[in-house]
Amino acid sequence: MSEAASSLITEELRTWIGRTTPLRPLEMITTSDIRRYVDATGDANPLWLEDEFARSVGYPRRLLPPILVGWVPFSIKDQNKDPETADLRRLLPLPGTYTNVRNAGSETEWLKPVYLGETLATQSCIVDIVAREGKTGLGIYVTQEEQVLNSNDEIVLRRRHTMAIFPETKLSET
Repeated sequence: MSEAASSLITEELRTWIGRTTPLRPLEMITTSDIRRYVDATGDANPLWLEDEFARSVGYPRRLLPPILVGWVPFSIKDQNKDPETADLRRLLPLPGTYTNVRNAGSETEWLKPVYLGETLATQSCIVDIVAREGKTGLGIYVTQEEQVLNSNDEIVLRRRHTMAIFPETKLSET
């Protein structure tokens, strides 16, 4: 690692590796949410629309579209930056100029079906923070692992994603 990269990842920033949020409940996904999802995507899978069909293929009732289950934790935003509820990445003590955030990769595992009306909760952990030189300069790469659990504390979704954060750049006038 270059000297610039080493100095970018401070001791204070390193202390965030391993930090985990408390388990927090997610908003209940409703029939109305499913209808809006179907209207927006055209994905009218009978597994999310019909209890009878879901039972006919071995499920106790209709399922939630996995994309909705995976999106809800990402939609959590805490403007007050409360460490009990905010996304940890939003609380990191990054240099003030590092505001240009990009998705650097994501892997999601769907481990169990989720049913309409099921109570869900999420928890996340910062698993790595590194500095790397890229095409746009020296970036900070933050990897976070997130889990969504059902009311039986079973993990239904596990996602590992990395965000690349670069200094804000201004377009030069030509």
